[in-house]
Amino acid sequence: MNILVTGANGFIGQALVKSLLETSHTIIACARHSVKHTLDCEYRFIEKLDSNTDWEEVLQGIDVVVHCAAKASVTKDNVEDPSKALKEINTAATLNLAKQAVDAGVKRFIFISSIKVNGEYSLTSQPFTPNVSHPPSDPYGLSKYEAELGLKEIASNSAMSYVIIRPTLVYGENVKGNFQSLMKWTYKGVPLPVGGIKHNLRSLVSVDNLVDFIITCIEHKDAKNEVFLVSDDDDISTADLLEEISKGLGVKNKAINIPPKLINTAASVIGKSGVGQRLSGSLQVDISKAKTLLGWEPKYSTSESIQKTAKYYKSSLAASQSMSLQRPLDIVFSTTGLVVASPLLIGVTAIGYLDTGSPLFIQERVGKNQKPFKLIKFRTMKVTTESVASHLVDNTSITKLGKVLRKTKLDELPQLINVLKGEMSLVGPRPNLFNQKDLIEAREEMGVYDVSPGITGLAQLSGINMSTPERLAKKDKEMIDTLNLKSYFSYILSTAIGKGSGDAVE
Repeated sequence: MNILVTGANGFIGQALVKSLLETSHTIIACARHSVKHTLDCEYRFIEKLDSNTDWEEVLQGIDVVVHCAAKASVTKDNVEDPSKALKEINTAATLNLAKQAVDAGVKRFIFISSIKVNGEYSLTSQPFTPNVSHPPSDPYGLSKYEAELGLKEIASNSAMSYVIIRPTLVYGENVKGNFQSLMKWTYKGVPLPVGGIKHNLRSLVSVDNLVDFIITCIEHKDAKNEVFLVSDDDDISTADLLEEISKGLGVKNKAINIPPKLINTAASVIGKSGVGQRLSGSLQVDISKAKTLLGWEPKYSTSESIQKTAKYYKSSLAASQSMSLQRPLDIVFSTTGLVVASPLLIGVTAIGYLDTGSPLFIQERVGKNQKPFKLIKFRTMKVTTESVASHLVDNTSITKLGKVLRKTKLDELPQLINVLKGEMSLVGPRPNLFNQKDLIEAREEMGVYDVSPGITGLAQLSGINMSTPERLAKKDKEMIDTLNLKSYFSYILSTAIGKGSGDAVE
């Protein structure tokens, strides 16, 4: 099937596309032209999402639409009527897409709605079910509720079926909002006043479980024209949530045991009664319909998913904090190196003219986010040498001067110019050519292109070159995930004293 995912670069959309790419379906990601496109699949673009968006070209050949695009909130400072703005995107734009999907012959429309259609929290001890007795009061929930009603009506008069999914709070790698805030303050050791909220129960859903359920709804014939609630099916109290986050972060849980009634009173005094109710109230959902009708069961428990999310947050934060000085250090070292080594640069350039008549070797390489840049080196091979990866070049192509430059690694010296320009770092994955397809695929899968390429790194010091793409990409990923100031200096020092190797030649 050809599957279109709107909001493909969002939190849920991105996770969904990545999982769908591992299936036999053909995946088309839909995003705005102005958004950075990072997924390895076909893209179809729209200028903006509203009630007038023309979807004709985007919907060509599509069998299933998974509509993830939405607006969660609107700041009152920027919009005169926030409720109207939410309805324009979440209601009108959704129904505009659904109508055009019918005209395009789409077979199934999967709408990612929200548990806020049922309410912010449960007023009774009973879990929420797909049935909704009255419209929600929350503007966001109302915009989704009205979209659900409109979608059902559109589908009832067509051959297109619908699936409506109302997730509870979604969390996972790269999660933002309140969940990220809980991890942030817990990691900092802030004594949050929620340790006493032990008797409420909240249904959460990890993005991994949600994505698995969406794929089930794409493929299962009995999912048509149904509304589903989805969760991890392993409800948790606020106090236990903080405990699981603490375990994942590897820190002591410093939450304070304050009675829930006192929290609600304090929240009401400062005009934040809704926050207090969300913290201390219960919100459970009944997912028995998903189990009995579709035979679906969550793959991952709440405990392991929360800890996985917290561990990812910690590793991302540590990497960001430890290497915040990488660029300033690159600038200082590259500037100093170019000044100190200027006599050597001039001398090698002069000798290079005598050796080949063309002392500098400038070649287009793949940079950060796969943007091209011109890598500068001293020429070590004959001018007539084919422009391919070094490990594919015969040893006889290296000149006499080139052998000396390669042995001493002086051929890499001009790359300090690339570092100073911000195209490279002193430490990073070795930049490859655009014709090295296998390596590009392996590095894309590992997220290697998220960082700047470098002059030296773990792979070079480990003797791994570009002749083994998958092995190199894994080693690059290992370096990226573990890079800190200590290893940064270690890689530079090890290279300076002669360890490792330059670009390999057979």
